[in-house]
Amino acid sequence: MGSNGRDRLRKRMTWLYFALVGVGVACLLKILYLSIFEMAVASGTSDKCVDTTEPGWESLVRDDTYCYVRENTLRPVRGEIFDDHGRVLVANYTVFEVAFDGKGFAKEYKDTLSKNPEAFKELLRALADDFQSQFQNRYPKLTSDYYYDFFVKNIKDKRYATIFPVNDRDDRKWIVGIDTSFIKNRPYLYKKVYSKKTGDSVRVRAFRTHLNFVPSNVRVNPYGEMARRTLGIYSNDVKYGLESSMNEVLAGIDGSKKYLELNHAKVPLRDRLDPVDGYNIHTTIKLEIQHAVHNELSKKLTELNAEWGCAIVMETRTGEIKAISNLRRTPGSQSYYTESMEYALNAKVEPGSTFKLASLLAYLEKNLNDTAKSYPMFNHTFEFKTKSGSVKRYPKSDSKIHGETYGKPSEIFQRSSNIGIAEMIFTTYGRRGFASYRDQLRKMGLLDTIHTQLGDLMPARIKDGTNDFNTYYSTCFGAGFTIPILKTLVYYNAVANDGRMMAPLFVRYVTNNYDTVRSFDPVVLNEQFVSDTTVKRAKKYLEQVVWGPYGTARRYRNPKCMFAGKTGTRDIWDAQSKSYRKDINSVSFCGYFPMDKPQYTIIIYIYGVPHHSDVAVDAFSRIASSIMNSSNYSATRSVDDLPLLKMGRSGPINKGTFNKLVSGMGYDTVTYDTDDDYIRIDFGDTNRMLSVRAVPHSEYQKMPDVHGMTAADAVAEMAKAGFRVRVIGRGYVKKQVYDDNARLVKLYLEPL
Repeated sequence: MGSNGRDRLRKRMTWLYFALVGVGVACLLKILYLSIFEMAVASGTSDKCVDTTEPGWESLVRDDTYCYVRENTLRPVRGEIFDDHGRVLVANYTVFEVAFDGKGFAKEYKDTLSKNPEAFKELLRALADDFQSQFQNRYPKLTSDYYYDFFVKNIKDKRYATIFPVNDRDDRKWIVGIDTSFIKNRPYLYKKVYSKKTGDSVRVRAFRTHLNFVPSNVRVNPYGEMARRTLGIYSNDVKYGLESSMNEVLAGIDGSKKYLELNHAKVPLRDRLDPVDGYNIHTTIKLEIQHAVHNELSKKLTELNAEWGCAIVMETRTGEIKAISNLRRTPGSQSYYTESMEYALNAKVEPGSTFKLASLLAYLEKNLNDTAKSYPMFNHTFEFKTKSGSVKRYPKSDSKIHGETYGKPSEIFQRSSNIGIAEMIFTTYGRRGFASYRDQLRKMGLLDTIHTQLGDLMPARIKDGTNDFNTYYSTCFGAGFTIPILKTLVYYNAVANDGRMMAPLFVRYVTNNYDTVRSFDPVVLNEQFVSDTTVKRAKKYLEQVVWGPYGTARRYRNPKCMFAGKTGTRDIWDAQSKSYRKDINSVSFCGYFPMDKPQYTIIIYIYGVPHHSDVAVDAFSRIASSIMNSSNYSATRSVDDLPLLKMGRSGPINKGTFNKLVSGMGYDTVTYDTDDDYIRIDFGDTNRMLSVRAVPHSEYQKMPDVHGMTAADAVAEMAKAGFRVRVIGRGYVKKQVYDDNARLVKLYLEPL
């Protein structure tokens, strides 16, 4: 290169250098200008910006306004619902809304669409065929032509349109991750190119479909219909169950993120409030018992072709609801039943003869010697004196047997005689004593509202203070008024619990990702709702219903599963004809088992069957036997009856739950003198004594030492400390290793 050429090159480089310096200086000056003079605009505080998050912002807009502060709501993750052993009953699940950006497609391929439209027609046709193939089971009416026309129309109109919206309540139409992966990986969207470095062929995206998959969290019930009505739904148009009553706990707190909208550009601002995720609730439901209740009730309803049925299992000592099923026949089906209404709390039904226990308790409270008198059972004419002195007669018949037959209260209760139980009440409280009888029912809590975690449990709707004979008479055996099914279970459970009336408990405690936030203790409604003597005598009456010579439930005696209770059969009121139907009944049975040491109280209520109460007893017996025979029946035995195993060293345990935990396992509660929040069990012997020590804050933040623990206990401790776990082998933990690459703890187990 000559000297002239070098001079020209030097001049060009000099000009290029000064040009770059000039651009750099200009950028620096612009930055300084923006940071000094336009800082108010960048932060959204300029008088030319309007904050749309403030009320009345519309009045602040002026002609020279050109930027707006807007806000996006950040949604928290809704808490999940678990059973009493930590198994998920309601979980979050990610589904997708599928939308097509016709405007973006038309803009990106504007030139190509005009030059080679056939290529894009082939692309859209292939995409439409794949949509029809992938989603034909969920959207059978949508053809390939429909999808093709949808794409073409929205490209032409330059519109953003939704193909598949998210339907929270229809899981049959959910679009999930496997669907989005299928669409994103269609081969015609890619082409092969060769890497200059390796010489290998690689796939690169050739076309953008402008299909948007917008994620959304929905609620899913892994166990289908089981307890679905009780677990509930919370959406814009439907709210019920625990999802509704515990919404404040589950929902969390919304966050927010502000941004600046300036010249059609969105600039994030520093103002950000992170959402607070919802808490998890741990219910009292026991999955094994719930499974047995759901299956047996469903089988019985199908067998009887019933309209609907309800079954509830309550733990006698605590009032915890271990299972609850509310099944109704699906319209148009003869054999398919689904959870469609909370019958346990809300059904307005007459209790029938199960209410005779309430009348029996009212009778026993006023009669210390219940064997001294006999009462009519089958046929009787009740005589009532009027104010004028005349006598009104009301002939009643409970049987085809002619003539009056008398029996002791025990036989009357066994035979479930309406006449007998009414005469017992009339004799005790007087022919005009309905108000006194009703006051006694109030003392027993039957006319009180009970507040539960699922909603208010209303009282029995018994008329107040009437002297009408038929009202007084029918109330004695559970007719002419309504009472919630769960309310009946509550006072039956009180008898099984030696007079201690417990409120129904649906939720045990609330947790976040790390610890227990709140616990719910059993609620005692009445320490002794009737006298101890009355309870003991009433239990014998309930036992005789099953084991006595005249008991209406004697057909289903089972020495391997001994239970006690009371049957109920009631005609169904027809609102149209304003009379009771004689062709179908509501039937029920409420009782407890094991008979000597009640652990569970169960009520079965079946509506709309041409049968009597023995079918409800059959369902009760099957459910009770299923619970008794399950591998988990050890849970129904008291702690003192269980063999006590030695307890090894534990991980850190919060002091707030320590005593409850160890006493529930059968060990004596120990005292400890420490200000630390956590303690550790060092050793537990077979004499029910524990050795514990304090755990400093610095120690329990580290990885727990789970050597010697079972897999379940070790995983629980690691989860509480925030570690992911992989279990290898069976038995007890012999070795624990933290895998830094996988960010999880590997637990190696070996049998002892």
